[in-house]
Amino acid sequence: MSLFAVGLVVLMAQDRRQILGEIEAFDVQILTLTQQAEALDSRQDTLAAERDANAALLTTAESALSARRDETRRRVHTFYRLKRRGLARLLFDAENPVDLRRRVRYLLAVIRADEAGARDYASQLAARQAAAAKLEADANALAGVEAELRTRLDALQTERERRQALIRDLQARPETAALVVQERAAAATALTRAIPTPDSVAPVGDAAAFREEKGRLPRPVAGPVTRGFGAYVDPASGLDASNLGIDVSAALGSPFRAVADGVVTRSGYVRGYGQVVMVQHGPYTTLYAHANGLRVAQGQAVRQGEVLGLVGNTGLAEDAEARLHFELRYNNTPQDPAPWLAR
Repeated sequence: MSLFAVGLVVLMAQDRRQILGEIEAFDVQILTLTQQAEALDSRQDTLAAERDANAALLTTAESALSARRDETRRRVHTFYRLKRRGLARLLFDAENPVDLRRRVRYLLAVIRADEAGARDYASQLAARQAAAAKLEADANALAGVEAELRTRLDALQTERERRQALIRDLQARPETAALVVQERAAAATALTRAIPTPDSVAPVGDAAAFREEKGRLPRPVAGPVTRGFGAYVDPASGLDASNLGIDVSAALGSPFRAVADGVVTRSGYVRGYGQVVMVQHGPYTTLYAHANGLRVAQGQAVRQGEVLGLVGNTGLAEDAEARLHFELRYNNTPQDPAPWLAR
């Protein structure tokens, strides 16, 4: 090989690394912002629930306080009437000792009841003030979280737009579009090599049960198939390429689901594929790629229809649009998923 050819290969390798590095940097930032936004959204829900609970407490406290105010007014009115009659006269008008004792017990009971009522009134007033303070604190905390969430979502939208601009720029130039095609092929080869061979690990799951579902497997996500299985010509570069699965167009953030019972053998970022979930079903493996948020962990058993993650465009997706790349492999050999899926 000539020095020129060697230099060209080195430059192309450097370009590929730079492209991958830029895309992965965007993916990491977008995923980080997405996780932060999800955490803030959850915090927002918690604070809203606490606010509603404290609002209910405030309503209860105000109702009890209002009832106690009415009772206190009646007590004051009663004491006013007693005072006008004269408390001494009320006692000394007793006709006999038994009547006197009865009147004394009555007045003591009234006084004790008023003392208890005063304490209860003070307690309910304090409860009302505490509930009002909590409600105000909840409102302030909720406003702070909402403001931070808006900031995170704005930053997330900005990063997504920058990533989309990068993808469009790569696809607009034949030389960089060719590098993307080559890197996608290299990523598929690397992933295939990284998957353990069937004879090196014991398959997890029932192969017969999976085969019986051929033609009846539910689709992992609703949406049109934008690229089928097999060979195709890349529209941006004009190069021959091969799709090891199918690509399904879906809205960003749509949940995708397991097509069958199995065990998660991989859940994380894979160069070129973006965020990936792989589920083993005996010697069969299903792969879900370009996700924007994963909901399962490696080693986790999943049931058919369980949410595995959210549709995205991480990795070397063909363009900036959200999609789910879905593969089905038998003993690590890619199969056309279409005949396996229900119509």
